[in-house]
Amino acid sequence: MINSLYIAKSGLDASKYSVDVTSNNIANENTDGYVKRVVNTSELSSLEDNIGNGVSFDGVTRTTNSYLYDKLVAQSSLASYYEQEDSILSSIEIMFDEADDSGFSTILSNFFDSIESLREEPTNLIYQNELSTQSQLLVNNLQSLNSDLDDTLESLNTQLQEQVNSVNDILEQIVYLNKQMQQSGETNDLLDKRDALEKELSNYVDIEINRDSDTYNLKISGVNVIFNDTNLHEVSINEENIAQKDIYSSSSLDDSNFSDGDEITISLNNTTTLTLSANVSGTDENELKQQIIDEISSNSNFSNYTAYLDSSNNLVIKSNIKGEEGSFDIGISVNSSEISKSATSIEAENNVSLAVYNNELSLASGSLKAITQELTTSTSNIYSYKNSLDEFASSLVDLVNSSSDTPLFTGSSVDTLNFISDNVSSLSSDDLENLSQIQWSTNLTIGSTSNTSFSEFYQNLLVTVSSNVENNSFKLDSQNAIVNSLETTYNNLTKVDSDEEMINLLQFQAAYEANAKIITAVDEMLQTLLAM
Repeated sequence: MINSLYIAKSGLDASKYSVDVTSNNIANENTDGYVKRVVNTSELSSLEDNIGNGVSFDGVTRTTNSYLYDKLVAQSSLASYYEQEDSILSSIEIMFDEADDSGFSTILSNFFDSIESLREEPTNLIYQNELSTQSQLLVNNLQSLNSDLDDTLESLNTQLQEQVNSVNDILEQIVYLNKQMQQSGETNDLLDKRDALEKELSNYVDIEINRDSDTYNLKISGVNVIFNDTNLHEVSINEENIAQKDIYSSSSLDDSNFSDGDEITISLNNTTTLTLSANVSGTDENELKQQIIDEISSNSNFSNYTAYLDSSNNLVIKSNIKGEEGSFDIGISVNSSEISKSATSIEAENNVSLAVYNNELSLASGSLKAITQELTTSTSNIYSYKNSLDEFASSLVDLVNSSSDTPLFTGSSVDTLNFISDNVSSLSSDDLENLSQIQWSTNLTIGSTSNTSFSEFYQNLLVTVSSNVENNSFKLDSQNAIVNSLETTYNNLTKVDSDEEMINLLQFQAAYEANAKIITAVDEMLQTLLAM
């Protein structure tokens, strides 16, 4: 009978703890990152005759599922990648937005219309002014689009630094929590906070958490950033910008292929032109190449470039500015015949990535994947759009100027594009006749695109911009559906349901009252025995 008192008391204790945990669940129903708690109990060792010895309170645990949690974190990270890309691409789509009476397509059409009007009356000052106005608008609008894209790249560079700082801050917070766990044990509130930080971290990068060992290990893109609980390697930004290097093979500029007096022309970005007379009758080798090197080295317009001979006596012209910012277009011709660059020439390129302790991260998801991808020339939509605008500008200069004895534009890219307003009044009837035909020509070659027109080329660019947005938006919607499905399943398992908790509360209260009645009954039985 005395044992019944102890059994009932263990039941009272278990019920009391259960009521406390239920109360805590209800109180934290709306607490961010809170995972529902459950009381763990087990039967105490049996007494004689296998009657039992009551219930043991074995502690409080969180209702979570590591497999489901890891899947949710991974899929949420992929959704963050598409969200960041959607933000970037959608903002660019707005830049290229076209209306019926505005936008670059309208400006391009107005430019050709002004040529057509002047063709009918070549000496009309009003038409000349209109052509000047439309030509300058064309240049300004192209450069405005290019400038907006540059601003986007600059903004992404800022976001990159901010997000990397956030990643390192989260990692430091996780390490701090791990130190607290080492000191006080893995309490449920600390585990909740660490889970919340892990999910926040996955918005930026793809992570992997190793729970197989006794210590906490966290990887970003397969590289350890936290290991043995508190050892931390921070994430850094890795920039490897490649300078453009034009290489002309030794044989293409060999002295024996030329004669004294041959005219050498060196043009920079289709704007600055240097002319010199070849002198190859000396006894020294590579005299022509050395002449070109000396001319480039001594001209202030070429101050951002270095010319030299490599170990194979190839002429090399290299930008002193690394990356896309230092890209250039230098053309060398002899007696009007252009010298081709070697296939070993190197194009300007920007490479941006993340690294951990000199290990480059191959990001699979997260917003930082989208940012680094757009800042890297080979994978960037933005640089692709800028390249299309440069091809448009370069072809505009070449085709317009080749159709007229009087040049209207200079430059080889959007940045170097310039309209020569003083030349409008010098356009002849033949010039205007030839220029007017450009608008209707559909067999132009613009960049790598053949059999196109200026209007069609730009429309294809607009289609590409919109298509990229739509494709990414579709992937984002699909990914969000996956995340929502996983999140619903995970929340049903881990989040507090107030209705369920109220039912539990009634059950635990009834169990508490039942155990209390047992104690009362045993007490009355004992009183009866003592009174006999």
